[in-house]
Amino acid sequence: MPKKTLPCGRPAAPAAPHATSARIAEWQQKLRDYLTAQGLKYSEQRWKIAELILSIGRHLDAQGLVDRVKKEHPGIGAATVYRNIKVLCDARILKESLTDSNGRVVYELFDDDHHDHIVCLDCGEIFEFHNDQIEALQNSLVRDMKFKQVKHRHVIYVNCEYAQK
Repeated sequence: MPKKTLPCGRPAAPAAPHATSARIAEWQQKLRDYLTAQGLKYSEQRWKIAELILSIGRHLDAQGLVDRVKKEHPGIGAATVYRNIKVLCDARILKESLTDSNGRVVYELFDDDHHDHIVCLDCGEIFEFHNDQIEALQNSLVRDMKFKQVKHRHVIYVNCEYAQK
């Protein structure tokens, strides 16, 4: 099978494994618990949106999600998707990750494992990375400046050398 390439010509990273059925069941229970605690209704529409996000398992913007939901579940409208993005973020199933090169908010699955992002301005692909040295330097800088870090987001916007060739 030939290796996939991104629009800029860079070889695509292997696709992340899809969520296991156990993990999906865990997220479903987490959503049920959150909705119950908030006095909100659990609905099949709401779960279909969440399940689709979980199956995609990668970065996506709201309009991209609306398009995917409409394709998979034509009876679910855009307004329902937008309302549920907020609910899923509040339930800590989804989180706002970054703003892409077009100014759109990009979401990803909520994860306790910290990572940062590189956004390719040529093809729009988002790459995740973690670097202990960068983290240590950031922590040292914050301490030296007499701050207490609450959270941070590190996004590097790049032009791809593959696209320049």
